Amino acid sequence: MWITQDEANVMFARYCRARFGKVAREQARAKAKALKKRGDLDGFIVWNKVADEIEKLERSSQPPSTAAA
Repeated sequence: MWITQDEANVMFARYCRARFGKVAREQARAKAKALKKRGDLDGFIVWNKVADEIEKLERSSQPPSTAAA
């Protein structure tokens, strides 16, 4: 069975959320920044995609807001 890069990003985003909790997105962005600083642009792109997926997971797990109109 082969998985796509997008599927791998989602899987790793879930792992990072489970491992790092509320700071998972910041951890992923920090890793991306460190890789970019070292010249690893492919790694930078992948870690930013993982951070984006973590952000999506965070948004989908939040209860809908009940704004009073």
